[in-house]
Amino acid sequence: MAILIIDDVQVTRKIISSFLKDGGYTDIIQAESAENAFHILGLYAESDGSRPSIDLILMDIVLQGVDGIEACRLIKNDQRSAHIPIVIITAYTSSEHIETAFKAGAIDFLPKPINKLELHARVRSILHFKSEVDRLREREKNLVETTLKLERANVLLERLSNSDGLTGIPNRRYFDYMFKKLLASGIRLAIPISLLLMDIDNFKLYNDTYGHLAGDDCLKLISGAIHDTIKRESDFIARYGGEEFVIVLFGVEAKTAADLAENIREHIFGLKISHSTSSVSDWVTVSIGVVSCIPEPSVSPEKMIDRADKALYAAKSHGKNQVVRFELAGD
Repeated sequence: MAILIIDDVQVTRKIISSFLKDGGYTDIIQAESAENAFHILGLYAESDGSRPSIDLILMDIVLQGVDGIEACRLIKNDQRSAHIPIVIITAYTSSEHIETAFKAGAIDFLPKPINKLELHARVRSILHFKSEVDRLREREKNLVETTLKLERANVLLERLSNSDGLTGIPNRRYFDYMFKKLLASGIRLAIPISLLLMDIDNFKLYNDTYGHLAGDDCLKLISGAIHDTIKRESDFIARYGGEEFVIVLFGVEAKTAADLAENIREHIFGLKISHSTSSVSDWVTVSIGVVSCIPEPSVSPEKMIDRADKALYAAKSHGKNQVVRFELAGD
């Protein structure tokens, strides 16, 4: 697997390269600037023929010319390189700098000076995750190319134990696993984390009125609407239960999380999915509970889920079709 190091200090590039080689990674490419990296990635090429296959980018946040944050945005905004995970390397470890990096599309960060064991652990974990994602993408591509029947496609998707068979997004089992890991990272890095628990209002009435097939279509539309609103790689979306969805926003504080929740609510309402028997509106609506904190060791996944569930209950009790936010202290 090829790793691209972007740093304008040659000594730093050599140190990182040496650490990676000690970890068994031999396909290493170095770039002394963001502009040089763009050429390596083929962003200036008319075809993909000259573009090497890069699996991971390690990039300093401070670069001459185009800095690391802007370079991250440009790489993520180009469809030829958007899929490549980016780890920001920085001596600035404040929440503000880290949140800016995540917003630009970074999937993780490493503090300077680089610790060899931590570098190996992060690279191994991210490359394994990317390998799994690439395998799923290739499988989906093959399904399309061979035009399998819908029933067979559903069977194959259901075999992906971490995916929801209907919507294709992660299921409750995988959410439980990932949320525990993300929360642990938030505690370790003292980075804010927000949890959104969303429920479709009067969904049983919807199924009773329009049938379960229409209900399945409704769930797919709503899943797509969430994806249209939440686009960062570091965010995590899953189907939590029958008509419930859950979103984990890593590095996102309470106000921003509530704004994103409101955007989701408005987007779904804007789909104008008919719901003639709803007690709220002529269209399908959702209620969302939001809980946010800078997690401490006393904050467990169960505690955050419980608070998000209480916020969701409050949204339901106060008339539905709204967002209620709780902030959680690490008491």
